[in-house]
Amino acid sequence: MKVRGIDHVSINVQDLEASARFYAGVLGFRRRETVAMEGGFSITYFEIPGGGRMELFDYAGKSRAVQREESDTGLRHLAFSVDDVAAAEKLLREKGVTIVLPTTDIPSLGARVLLFLDPNGVTLEFCQPITSTGEKRT
Repeated sequence: MKVRGIDHVSINVQDLEASARFYAGVLGFRRRETVAMEGGFSITYFEIPGGGRMELFDYAGKSRAVQREESDTGLRHLAFSVDDVAAAEKLLREKGVTIVLPTTDIPSLGARVLLFLDPNGVTLEFCQPITSTGEKRT
């Protein structure tokens, strides 16, 4: 068996339109179609830049909000590569996005990172590679 890459990521949403505005308007994902599914829910598809899809599952307000601790077992966050984490943070703040961890250099990982929340409380990360001196690698 050979895994070729990530095909899609799925998120259960509480408010489809708020989530769609976030993923299309804030993150710039291209919105595709919405498919009504048997069982009373729908899936709205977005293209993730660089490949793959984001699926937003809408159960018409029936999704429960569950608070999770950072150290709980399960998916921790989704990370996306960006050219400039600090500039991205500024834009996210201007759009009122909740920042969990401001732009932070982690020299031991060779990365500059930023953690923030989508409208459903899903933790997302922007990251870029850096050298040990904090400069971006090109």
